[in-house]
Amino acid sequence: MTIIILLAMASESATIGAQSAKLNPTESQKTYAMIVSGINKNTKDRQAKDKAVANLRTFLLNNVGMKRDRLAVLSSSKSPVNKDSKISTDKNLKEQVNAFAAAVNPADRFIFYYVGQANIVAGKLRLNLPGADITHEQLADWLRPIKASSMLIVLDCPGAGLAVKAVSGPGRVVVAACTADEHYSTRFSEYFVPALIDDKSDTDSDGEVSVLEAFTSASKKIDDLYRRLGLLKTETPVLEDNADGAASRQPWRYKQDGTDGLTAAKFFFSGEK
Repeated sequence: MTIIILLAMASESATIGAQSAKLNPTESQKTYAMIVSGINKNTKDRQAKDKAVANLRTFLLNNVGMKRDRLAVLSSSKSPVNKDSKISTDKNLKEQVNAFAAAVNPADRFIFYYVGQANIVAGKLRLNLPGADITHEQLADWLRPIKASSMLIVLDCPGAGLAVKAVSGPGRVVVAACTADEHYSTRFSEYFVPALIDDKSDTDSDGEVSVLEAFTSASKKIDDLYRRLGLLKTETPVLEDNADGAASRQPWRYKQDGTDGLTAAKFFFSGEK
């Protein structure tokens, strides 16, 4: 199971006092990120997700310019990225989150991205890790001590929408690869990660790709995929960024609908300071 959670930290004053400002890192901000990859029994699916993890890591290090000591990758023993990462057990995950909680300041940005398999048991989303799983409630509790006032959390797994309410909050952008009632394997990261560096994703032509633009590109490409294959769509990406815990399926309509999308539209992965 790959967990990569993206949490983006911008100053609270920028979010509240300057609604038109981009959520780029300032001189006083540092960017931290955590990518967690868990078990996946389907070989083809695992390879696709491993590729997404590798591409995201490359993007953060090379394109964003993130410092290597601020990026943590946790993966399964079978993953090709395992050679320079820890195994993604619940113990290692919690220890790494605790380390970030001690290091991250309110002015910093934190990224947590999860991609992989999960299932819902007794009303709880269980992220399938090597060894014991963790629930979405545990994940929410573990992330709570991180002092970043603005976060972006991406959960790419079956049933991801169930976790949105638990991990949402003021200043957080939460992206789920599918709704709570969609339980099949997801392909969101196969489109979202490449969209971050694709000039075609920059629909407003401002020279940068926002989280909302990458989300929109990925969502529409997933729609096109199922339409082209003539299959019933089993994954609907959703986004929440106004702290009400209710995710939107079309956040790109935030100006018309007045719901989610504004914060994601201002969140950019600019060069690290």
